[in-house]
Amino acid sequence: MEITTDSISFEDIRKNNFLYIDKTAFIEKLINHNNRLFFLQRPRRFGKSLILSTMLSIFNGEAELFKGLALNSSNYEFIKYPILNFNFSNLKWKSVRLLELDIYERICIMAQNKFDLSVKSETKSISTSLSLLVDKIKEKTDKKVVILVDEYDGPIIKALKKPKAAMKNAETLSEFFDTIKDLNQNKYIHFAFVTGVSKFSMTSIFSGANVFTDISENIDYANICGITIDEFNNQLKAPIMEMFENKPFNVMEFKDGGAFIEALTDMYDGYSWNGDDRIFNPFSLLNAITNHELKAYWFKSGTPTFLNKFVRSEPENAVNLEQIEMTENELDNQTADDLSFVPLLYQTGYLTLARPLENNTYTLKIPNIEVRNALYDLITKALVGKKLGNYKTFGKKIIFSFRENNMEELQHNLTELINQLQLFPSELGERAFHVFILTFLIAAEVKKIYSELPIEGGRVDICFILDDRKAFLLELKAFHPKPHTIPTKLEDEFTENLNKAVEQLEKYYNPLFDKIPVDEIQGIALAIGWSYGVRAKLGKTVMRNQ
Repeated sequence: MEITTDSISFEDIRKNNFLYIDKTAFIEKLINHNNRLFFLQRPRRFGKSLILSTMLSIFNGEAELFKGLALNSSNYEFIKYPILNFNFSNLKWKSVRLLELDIYERICIMAQNKFDLSVKSETKSISTSLSLLVDKIKEKTDKKVVILVDEYDGPIIKALKKPKAAMKNAETLSEFFDTIKDLNQNKYIHFAFVTGVSKFSMTSIFSGANVFTDISENIDYANICGITIDEFNNQLKAPIMEMFENKPFNVMEFKDGGAFIEALTDMYDGYSWNGDDRIFNPFSLLNAITNHELKAYWFKSGTPTFLNKFVRSEPENAVNLEQIEMTENELDNQTADDLSFVPLLYQTGYLTLARPLENNTYTLKIPNIEVRNALYDLITKALVGKKLGNYKTFGKKIIFSFRENNMEELQHNLTELINQLQLFPSELGERAFHVFILTFLIAAEVKKIYSELPIEGGRVDICFILDDRKAFLLELKAFHPKPHTIPTKLEDEFTENLNKAVEQLEKYYNPLFDKIPVDEIQGIALAIGWSYGVRAKLGKTVMRNQ
């Protein structure tokens, strides 16, 4: 079995015998649904385009491509339908007029090249040309049409730095989707499927009451994209174990296939769109397998630049992203000119559902290690900006302090770094200190970092591994000294908080060995008194099985 990471063509995957995770049972359920118009939101690189490509082959009647798949084993009859297939990711978006003309011209080109029909008009109307095309196709073929639209929100996302322009683009797109709604009411549509990274208020773009059925969080279709743990075990686990048996992987840090699978799971699993089933990020997972290396493949493939603005304007939200609760309406109802940070993080893949919907409320969390590291990297770059070079320079000094267990040098460098960068306002409290340490470790290119790691007895603040067999366990405390605190009183407060952190360390040494593959754990307590600096205290060094 071969794996491809750069093809979104179902036909190409099947004809070349590449790995295909069978999602055709979900598609058959949609086709047999009472409704005709559907919408699916998923983050980028999660397989939306492959789903549309699979639908394209289904509605082209290409039965031979589905041998051995769920759809072929059912009673589905492969009938060829006329298909209007659009990708809105590269539409001209810088003005409404350019956007209107681009959509209109694409409809006209499709009519001419695919169906040998002309739908040009003096008004160059999107609605008129699309309606005329569907009407002529029905007259020519005596069949209803299938409409597939990928990345409907491309013209909106690209304009988000100018919210009013983004909203105007959304209004222009609504004309296109209003026309599909009208065509469906007139029974011209056999099936329509629309995908996007965002929702940007279903009511403002897909106007009308529940015209498009949103399956994004529908429990029946939660696993339509991505790779579930069962799919992983059935189709990927055995080839991975075989790779380790038959080939030397010098670039890998894992002793066997089992260790690699465990690391893959921690790194890329954890997404959910029903709160129960967990899903691997398919892009990162398959890249890690083919490259034999764990990296932030998804994050490096492209990060929405507009998120930087939200990090800088809402740092209190950026540093508090664990177990967030939001109502269903808060999560879904956004418009292009009135966006909220947390729903954007959810829709762009930085947050996922932690549990099923309860009392009309969703609980969100960061899905996995790749996203956690990528998110804190994003926060670092957004908040530090041009000073990132200084950040990395200090990082080398601080890492050296950790290695040498030099607490005096460690607290001096951390204090100087915080004072120089003024990364977080003091009112953000302990969570800001936590994120500060995380972002510095990421900037210093520490490869293995664990944050808020759940273990027996609680959650470890931060743990990181510098050498293969040694980990550093950090417990953090932050406090706000009263103004004009006398030096002796200030040091007493530092001592009190450091001792509390050391008490926490004592609880975590031995249980932590069950979570991370090291022989030695060095505990360090850190306390920050906002505006007064950092103090560090050395905890115990504990050996495995001690």
